[in-house]
Amino acid sequence: MLFYNLGKWIFRHKWWVIGAWLLAVAVSAPFVPQVLEPLKTGGFSDPNLESSQAATLLQNKLGYSTSNLVIFYQSNDPQLKATDAKFNQEIQASLADLPKAPVPTQVVPPSLNPRQISSDGRTAYAVVTFELDGETAAKMLPQIRPLIKQPADLTMTVGGGLAFYEDVELVSQRDLQRAELIAFPVAVVALVLAFGSVVAGGLPVAVGGVGVLVILASIFGIAHLTDISIFAVNLATLLGLGLGLDYSLFLTSRFREELARGRSVEEAVGITLATAGKAVAFSGLTVLIGLSGTLLFRINILTSVGIAGFVVVVVSVLAATTLLPAILALIGHRVNALSVPRFFRRKDPADTYIPGQQEGHGFWAWLAHLVMKRPVTFFVPLLALLLVLGIPFLNVKFSSPDASILPSNVASRQAFDLLKANFNESEVTPILLAVQAPAGKSILTPDNVYYLYDFTHAVEQDPRVARVDSIVTFEQRLTKTQYQLFYSDPSKIQDLVLRQFLQSYAKDNVTLVSIVSKYPPTSDETKALVQKLRNSSIGNGITFQVTGGTAGIMDVVNGIYDTFPYAALVIVLATYFVLLILLRSVVLPLKAILMNALSILASYGALVYVFQEGHFSEILNFKPLGLIEPSLPIIMFCTLFGLSMDYEVFLLSRIKENYAHTGDNTASVALGLQKSGKIITSAALIVVLVCLSFVTADIVLVKALGLGVAVAVGLDATIVRALLVPATMRLLGRWNWYAPKWLLRILPEAQLETEVFTPAAEKESAPVSGAGKAG
Repeated sequence: MLFYNLGKWIFRHKWWVIGAWLLAVAVSAPFVPQVLEPLKTGGFSDPNLESSQAATLLQNKLGYSTSNLVIFYQSNDPQLKATDAKFNQEIQASLADLPKAPVPTQVVPPSLNPRQISSDGRTAYAVVTFELDGETAAKMLPQIRPLIKQPADLTMTVGGGLAFYEDVELVSQRDLQRAELIAFPVAVVALVLAFGSVVAGGLPVAVGGVGVLVILASIFGIAHLTDISIFAVNLATLLGLGLGLDYSLFLTSRFREELARGRSVEEAVGITLATAGKAVAFSGLTVLIGLSGTLLFRINILTSVGIAGFVVVVVSVLAATTLLPAILALIGHRVNALSVPRFFRRKDPADTYIPGQQEGHGFWAWLAHLVMKRPVTFFVPLLALLLVLGIPFLNVKFSSPDASILPSNVASRQAFDLLKANFNESEVTPILLAVQAPAGKSILTPDNVYYLYDFTHAVEQDPRVARVDSIVTFEQRLTKTQYQLFYSDPSKIQDLVLRQFLQSYAKDNVTLVSIVSKYPPTSDETKALVQKLRNSSIGNGITFQVTGGTAGIMDVVNGIYDTFPYAALVIVLATYFVLLILLRSVVLPLKAILMNALSILASYGALVYVFQEGHFSEILNFKPLGLIEPSLPIIMFCTLFGLSMDYEVFLLSRIKENYAHTGDNTASVALGLQKSGKIITSAALIVVLVCLSFVTADIVLVKALGLGVAVAVGLDATIVRALLVPATMRLLGRWNWYAPKWLLRILPEAQLETEVFTPAAEKESAPVSGAGKAG
């Protein structure tokens, strides 16, 4: 009776509840426009990975930084080449003010490195490195950009890691605003048509909007306490809108149904909380279980999703079970006001409810009976269809995102395309070895130089290697013995360039070896080269760790998918236990989990088919990546497992209550689907529409997430819930409800969505039809 009493309390204190939420909105509103400011634009690494540890060592010992800008210059005059004095003078003038930057910088113009000039001589680039970590340097970029001047006769394009992160933030903000502008009006129209009333349809959108405001403000606050990835905001908005609308839809529908039964407004609110409200709380728990799986990973983007997901679920459930009932208590029967002409909407059972009437007839009951008459005929081809849809996932290729996730009209993406078209990409993303001699022993001792020389020259012989830069390869004319003599007393080195080189590449017992591959960083050849290096050794007690873009990609993928089986197991077992308590069956939770897995698998196949292989890319307005970002399937699994189970709770709880009263499996399935089919389909349709609004995003990762979730939810609400569930439940028959007696004795009771709710207060005094309409 906890939820029933909560509903009664909210009815009596509705103004206080509404006032508390209005205060929350007033406090949240000023922070929402600033939500992206404290967020992290990276988040695709783990400090415990080898590549991360190596990068930290190089940063701490040698000051090596990957925080850079790569500035491209192109000649507008076919006669003006990058080797000409005028071309270089314009570059020098363009970069002349950089010493005034608020952070230390190092500039390598093309005049110092001929490899930074394209083969046709019309394009060149300068590398500007900042001696700060990436996040700090990115925040200072607005102060640095004005110091880079546009040359008079050259076209300048600014790219590199810092520019990429800046553009990700700007485009993410634009995507978020566009998605919200699309999602809210579409959701309003869909809900108004579903309910047949402007007021009833507008309520879930209003409550969902309030929830999103509070969610974004909460994330803003949390981001000041711990690192949150910028990509978590798009997911939080998508999920916040989806859950907020779903939960409000369930409660509003039940409230209208109870009013149609002749309940007073106070009773309708109490019963709505006791049934749909309790179901929302239970469903929120299943969503939370799914999203909590991301907290088992150490990759920031995944932990960010877990933290943001926790905020989303808590706020969405609270808004649906407190704010919405308070509003319903306030407007009462006016929830049906401003009705839409029936020509524009489907008939709502709540409009014509007759107490005591058997509600086992209608489209959904007819569909359930049709499927259950020939369960094998439906089950086999539908199962095969979902498995076939998932086949493309067998060819998935994982890689971390680069500037190709941005639209082609963004400067950092254009710079990335220039790099790919005119240069070897690996020049700016080499394989890096953090080499260490035993503690207390200099890396420059003759014996260490001896072994290092043999190792680096062996690496140079690999056909995949374009170049090796190190303290023992900078001058090809020097022999091993000459290098040993050269470093016997480093203090005697007089050449300023050589001294600066040595300071950058070696200190104490640490040195850097940079290996440039002939192939792109994400290619199979470069990955194989990294693996070969990791399987190699130098000797003499010298060790090394591999970092760089390719090693980072490999480590992240391996790290994520080494952890994923454990995370999935935790999610599955926790979900099974929750459903076991709810359904009191050992079979139905397992069936629900397998059904979820099928819809998720199909969405994975769509992800690869569209975004890796490029089908429908012109329609969806993106260039195929040829890869899948490794965290995306994990985020989808955790999100969809909870979201799909959300619908399963509402459907199976209806079926369970009917079976408890009748003991007739077939009739209970038909009646359960009839009572929940429309509301589940409406809820799923709204989630799909909200997700599709994110398909308009310019960032490919957000676009892929929106489409993947839309496909999974769409399949789940149609093929799985409407067809596969009735077929499997008919095939299993009484086995659906099997549970050992000893297990039933120790399981706690949990009842949801009772078909006829009769609280103690109602037994004493049955409600008078139409009573309380004014309330």
